[in-house]
Amino acid sequence: MGVASVIAAAAGFIILVIAGNHLRPEEYAQFSVFWGALFGIFGVLSGIQSETTRAVRSGDSTGVTGGAAGHHPPVLTSGLLVGSILAVLILASSWLWAPSVLGSNTPWLLPTLAVAAVAYSGHSALAGASAGAQEWPLYSKLMSAEALFRLATVASVVLIGVGLLGLEFACALAAALWLVFLLLSPTARRAGAARADVPRRVYLRQTGHAMLSSSATAALIVGFPVILSFTSTARELASAGGLLLAIQLTRAPIMVPLQAFQGVAIAAFVNQRDRGIRALYKPTALFVGVGVAGGIAAALLGPWLMDLLFPGKYEVPAWLLATLTFDAALMAILTLTGTATLAVGLHRAYSTGWVLGTGVSILCLLLPLPLPVRTALALAAGPALGAAIHVASIVRRGHTAAATSA
Repeated sequence: MGVASVIAAAAGFIILVIAGNHLRPEEYAQFSVFWGALFGIFGVLSGIQSETTRAVRSGDSTGVTGGAAGHHPPVLTSGLLVGSILAVLILASSWLWAPSVLGSNTPWLLPTLAVAAVAYSGHSALAGASAGAQEWPLYSKLMSAEALFRLATVASVVLIGVGLLGLEFACALAAALWLVFLLLSPTARRAGAARADVPRRVYLRQTGHAMLSSSATAALIVGFPVILSFTSTARELASAGGLLLAIQLTRAPIMVPLQAFQGVAIAAFVNQRDRGIRALYKPTALFVGVGVAGGIAAALLGPWLMDLLFPGKYEVPAWLLATLTFDAALMAILTLTGTATLAVGLHRAYSTGWVLGTGVSILCLLLPLPLPVRTALALAAGPALGAAIHVASIVRRGHTAAATSA
């Protein structure tokens, strides 16, 4: 798992470096918005993975694992159903958002996003089932292979000399790689046959809660450039290439490994539900330390590294790099508290924390402040509020459980 998370983080970082050098700054701003839309959709669908991990892990303890399990649905087919519904919604709502997000390439990129949504729903379901069954070698291979395949396709189109559109197609292609695992791996086929611990209607409703939360997660983590495109002027967005690149580069070292470990975290929290809020002490302290140390390092070395990686193309001040790095740690804490909240069955609290946190971030982006300042504020205030809601819900649940047992 550690190797897989490092591979995923490194692959994502290298893709951003390749794109930042291959594209002009204004093209990179367009690429960032598409990247945000694509991974925003993937982020929404990660709710399938979260709920599938919980459902399969819980099902193992109740004997609902596969085979003739009555009215308990296979998680893979249910996940593909959810992905297909989302693809239809993407196409049906495209007239509202596609022209401003995808621009002149809408006729090509819109169907790409829809197909990628269906493909990634299968990836999320299979990854969730493998994590729930604690098939960690399979889970690790899924995570690392998808990231490496995306890096390979992006590098290939750059070497061929294809421009922005080819780069965007290459990023979407890796969503279907799980089909190769299903074809070649008996372990993957066993994981794909796993069933949920509840009837289909309940499973889909709980998946809906998880996806609502992961929608807010996606908006804050990977879809943030899309939000910026709606809350900024065209002139601001055209000159925001350096800011968008800085957000992605400061987040990748923290968030990509954490998201790769998401299945492990959910399974771990399910296994120690009785510990309540105490299960969060050590990992939260770790991320606070990483945020402080990383922020100091970003202030001291960040401008030099930006100039080294992208000579003369982007200028980002030291204070902004430091702030964005600490903001990334706050986002990691929000992700962690959300995982713990979901693991103990508080689906509504999980959704509430993410949705209200996202709402606060959007409100911050509407403040009459310079774009870098309101961006840094939005990425701090929203995660802080969302994490506080999650923690309060877990504490309240512990007090309620204690009073009931007494």
